[in-house]
Amino acid sequence: MDAVYDVLANRRRRYAIHYLKQVDDRVEFGELAEQIAAWERGKSRHEVTSDERKYAYSALQQRHLPKLHDLGLVEFDKRAGRVEPTTALESIDVYAEVVGRRSVPWGVYFLGLSAVHAVLLAMVGVDIPPLSAVDDLRWSLLFVASLGVSSLVFVYDTQRMKLGESGPPPEVTRE
Repeated sequence: MDAVYDVLANRRRRYAIHYLKQVDDRVEFGELAEQIAAWERGKSRHEVTSDERKYAYSALQQRHLPKLHDLGLVEFDKRAGRVEPTTALESIDVYAEVVGRRSVPWGVYFLGLSAVHAVLLAMVGVDIPPLSAVDDLRWSLLFVASLGVSSLVFVYDTQRMKLGESGPPPEVTRE
């Protein structure tokens, strides 16, 4: 686990993993470097300059891909300029919870939701008006509905934040 976290600590390696999980096949170094350079700079692939691509290419070839290779996550042929995901990479599901300045982590959100439910339940339990005007079944339905909707949004967000899903990496779309 420590080795996987070490690999994921670098943005360029996360981008490489994201792209390789998308293509699920052998890729040319140049193609991978070009896509990573595009994500890093917020450009489309055809807008990436030769220097930007070379910079990403060199870093991938010298540092990042050897590290992924040593962990058995990729196979790469330095001479042919190709990299290929292994079954080990395919079997790893990586989720990134990217929390913006105005966002709340899901764990904190669900803790807050539980606290609100507990306070409301206590107030209903001691018959505090106007909350006591609503019967217990309706309160139960409200609690279940709020938990259900929150859980659906959480599942959607978690799937969207999974490395290897279509589109750019999660941190690119959230920045």
